[in-house]
Amino acid sequence: MKKTLAPLAWAAIPALLLSISACNGNATGGSGLTPTSNAPAASQHGRVHRKIFSTTALYAGGATFPAYGYNDGAQPVGTPGPGQATPGPGSILASYGGTGTIYYCLTGSGFGRSTFEAGNTNGQSTAACAALGASPTGFGAAVDPPDFAGSDVALPSTECCASGTTYATNRASTYGQPFEIPTFGGPIVFATNALGFSVSPIKLSTWTYCAIANGTISNWNDAAITADNGGHSVTGGTSETITFYFRSDKSGTTFLFTNKLNDSHSGCNQSFGAPYNGSPYASGSRSAAWTFGVNQLWPGPSSGNFVGASGNPGVLAGIQSGEFATGYVEGAWAASASPGTYGAIKQAWLLNQVSGKFIDPTDGAAVAKSLSAVKGSSISFGQGSDGSSLGSSTPNCQLYISPSVFVTPTNAKAYPVVGLSYWLFYGNNLGVHTADKTTLVKYIASAAANSVLSHYEYTPLVTGVHNQILKALNGHGKVPGCLQ
Repeated sequence: MKKTLAPLAWAAIPALLLSISACNGNATGGSGLTPTSNAPAASQHGRVHRKIFSTTALYAGGATFPAYGYNDGAQPVGTPGPGQATPGPGSILASYGGTGTIYYCLTGSGFGRSTFEAGNTNGQSTAACAALGASPTGFGAAVDPPDFAGSDVALPSTECCASGTTYATNRASTYGQPFEIPTFGGPIVFATNALGFSVSPIKLSTWTYCAIANGTISNWNDAAITADNGGHSVTGGTSETITFYFRSDKSGTTFLFTNKLNDSHSGCNQSFGAPYNGSPYASGSRSAAWTFGVNQLWPGPSSGNFVGASGNPGVLAGIQSGEFATGYVEGAWAASASPGTYGAIKQAWLLNQVSGKFIDPTDGAAVAKSLSAVKGSSISFGQGSDGSSLGSSTPNCQLYISPSVFVTPTNAKAYPVVGLSYWLFYGNNLGVHTADKTTLVKYIASAAANSVLSHYEYTPLVTGVHNQILKALNGHGKVPGCLQ
């Protein structure tokens, strides 16, 4: 049931931001809703009372990395009304089994967390959901706060949950401590067009893709790329500049990608052995090292042949529109894309450093192997993504898995770039949509959801992780459940 994403088109909007046309013919389809007559009530300290919330529909938003699995990329553009798209048939949010329709606006992880933490103190919850690829403006929700948010970066201690953090200031007193769970994983891939290249699929060693990302390699006819491809120039010997698209928004995909690049075990800062420690790879000042660190905002080169775009759909649109373009994008988005201006979207094969073979990123078994170290015992309860305790009064409700689990072990060299995503719920929902949220959490930790994900380029989490999610949801002994 792998869907096909309609060709994505450029739009003339400022700063090279990309506006993307409707996905799957559903982005402006009828939702069955009528425009809400509920104007936001007067708030105290920026908070809007939950009692005016919609009685049926649920509103959420955030990360784009997992969103093709969440809703088939069906962006609910605008504000509540008939024009907002419902989740694509067969997707996670369409199949979860609850009574309320869930509208998930793809905004990127950083915007998703800030809306969850502060919402209408900065106007984000009820502001219109922007088109795919455009700069995010809001969740398009009926009222603040949203029902949940998605992020590829778990909550850091600088944002939650101790006194003085954004979450504590804006949410905790009314909505309790957050309930944070991992959902599923997937690959981050190098996408290209099919036309213009004389080699398909293009193969990239770890050294080479690192050198592309740091700007050392800027031409497809580079000798290192030719060596990776059995001595065949991927452009047939012609000089072709690499246009590299990066995320311009605050992105969990960027965080996961740069975390891999920054790693000294299996990433760009490892001690490369032969043949990568000599010509045509490293030589003189020619290095694949990643010196820009890890960040949700792209910290690497950002001028010349490096171009920013908003969201995974925005990066994909840029790649579709450029003959010799590439960039990092979540695999399910790349797999869903119809041919663009320069042909079908392909995913480069990346090197398995253990076997020495190049691996097709659409090989689900290979991706799963790179996530195989993620187990129930990998969860750190109440820890922030910055390595510090969240200071939560309910640490059993924040389930965090450090990227080091799938970046540093030996099996991380089996397939180069993978990541996980999270959902963020409020612990105290004041009776609003609690049954549907509970149903959704149970569903994402079920075999039925695993079956849905098998139709996309995503990897379900193992039973041990699912058991910990359900334990936190339901409570145990004297420990109450995390979703009230």
